[in-house]
Amino acid sequence: QAQDAHEAIRPTSVYRSPEAVEKFLTKDQFKLYKLIWDRFLASQMSPAVFDTTTVDIQAGDYLLRATGSSLKFAGFMKVYSESKENEEDGSLLPDDINKDDHLILLKLDPKQHFTQPPARYTEASLVKILEELGIGRPSTYAPIIDTILNRGYVIKEQKQFIPTELGRIVVDLLKEFFADIIDVEFTANLESNLDKTEEGIYDWKEVVRDFYEPFAKELEIAEKEMAKVELVEEVSDEICEKCGRNMVVKFGRYGKFLACPGFPECRNTKPFLEPLGIDCPTCKGQIVIRRSKKGRKFYGCSNYPDCDFVSWDQPTKERCPECGSMLFLKSGKKENKLICSKENCSYKTTIGALDL
Repeated sequence: QAQDAHEAIRPTSVYRSPEAVEKFLTKDQFKLYKLIWDRFLASQMSPAVFDTTTVDIQAGDYLLRATGSSLKFAGFMKVYSESKENEEDGSLLPDDINKDDHLILLKLDPKQHFTQPPARYTEASLVKILEELGIGRPSTYAPIIDTILNRGYVIKEQKQFIPTELGRIVVDLLKEFFADIIDVEFTANLESNLDKTEEGIYDWKEVVRDFYEPFAKELEIAEKEMAKVELVEEVSDEICEKCGRNMVVKFGRYGKFLACPGFPECRNTKPFLEPLGIDCPTCKGQIVIRRSKKGRKFYGCSNYPDCDFVSWDQPTKERCPECGSMLFLKSGKKENKLICSKENCSYKTTIGALDL
């Protein structure tokens, strides 16, 4: 009676160890089988046990603090661990530290940290929060993501979801008229009630009635009072070469574009070019933000097709201290880097918060 058969990828026998079947498998098959076998075996083992440790270190006039954990019982980690990040970033501290121990300074690595807003959701982080909140099932995560993309509620840039104006308006209206349903706990509670209904604990008619009666009233109020959403069109300075009207900014699946307000008589459209305020290194044009057919953002020259300058990385006003060429901003998960645009120049530097 479980719905998670798609998660039941198991070895046919725990006694068929990866080493025993390696000679029958290709290199890639062996890696996949070892991953499945290790995870299955780990899932049957006891949890790992850690002691949280805080160490205060007196260094002259300064007090340094290291916080981490020490492993007391490996448990399933003897077989499988999600990652080695804890060991690499030093959060696993030695368990033989004693008061008044003398430490030797090997390296001093001062870092300046800036307050950062919460990171935008990616597909992985969105699925993770849905799991934590008990919303949906593994089989529904992909349709949820497809829906918010296809309806234009969000756009995807550098693997991150960015809400559109339409998305913000829809959320505000839903919060105003359906506050109980938009509550993050609603879906989790309803799914729990449905599970108990399946087990025969709850009567399905009562579960449906408890949901639908208040919902029907909210729906009736919303149909009467909720105003029709009309996004205000932004008039641009771009002139339609077919009919002479000022083109307006519209929002499509892949972001903004210019369209003639004379639709349907005039169906002229153009890409919406967002200037960066940076001169093109190839000609006298301006670098603008463009989008590919799949909606991916890239950077090109406003004089295209006469100028073929194009880059996936964001150009900046900064210049390379070694050769004087333009520096590009290369965004990463943990840090951003400035790299030189010149192919035979290897200059690059890590940056924090920087106004580009």
